[in-house]
Amino acid sequence: MFISAAVLIVYFFWANGYFEPPKTVETEAYDGFTYPSLPDEITVDMIPSGNGTADYVSPVNFEDLKAINPDIVGWIYMTSPYISQPILRSPSDDTYYLSHGPTGEYDRSGSFYIESEYNGIDFSDPCTIIYGHRMSDGSVFGNLQSTFDDLDINADSQYIAIYLPNETKIYHVIATIPYDESHILYYNDFSDETGYYNFFDNVYSTTGSEVQLVNEGRPIYGDRILILSTCLRTDRTQRYLVIAAEVS
Repeated sequence: MFISAAVLIVYFFWANGYFEPPKTVETEAYDGFTYPSLPDEITVDMIPSGNGTADYVSPVNFEDLKAINPDIVGWIYMTSPYISQPILRSPSDDTYYLSHGPTGEYDRSGSFYIESEYNGIDFSDPCTIIYGHRMSDGSVFGNLQSTFDDLDINADSQYIAIYLPNETKIYHVIATIPYDESHILYYNDFSDETGYYNFFDNVYSTTGSEVQLVNEGRPIYGDRILILSTCLRTDRTQRYLVIAAEVS
């Protein structure tokens, strides 16, 4: 019994990344990418005038990235917490990047990814969800919940930048909430007005210590939504969501 308990404890720490060195800003070149030079602060002014046209020049070199892995569809950038990593989308296996790094190698930390069954590569869907593990070494979404627990998103607006090959999308964070493990895009039709508002009625009726809601930022039907989804720190069977609305 003692041995079994010890094995379970060791597995818990191994699965949560305690036995790996932290992946910090200084060591982030571990994955072989040339990281883009991005601004220290994300603002709505970062949306370029040539967005979505042939005049647009991305600060992210997608040509080089796709030569490394054609599954790279975008780049997520945040300053709180600091995140600057590629976004992956497998065309055939939506679980692949749960356990593979951005270059396609096996990695228990996985990658930031979207699901091909539910989301396209241009982030034009009514709701796009980026998934990532909550690793205890701080990698992927490891610091997402702890960082937002220390922020007041009503007093200090938070933004997420998504760089794509032909445009930059900026999202304003409007909610952080615990959520059950049901598949959001399977059970909620964001293209339907009733389904759209039903989801946000549930979001804005949520209460608790991990909940933050920007009431004046509550989306209206047609607003494109980005959700960051990871494990809830206090219960790995639940999800922790950061919900943001696209700034037009």
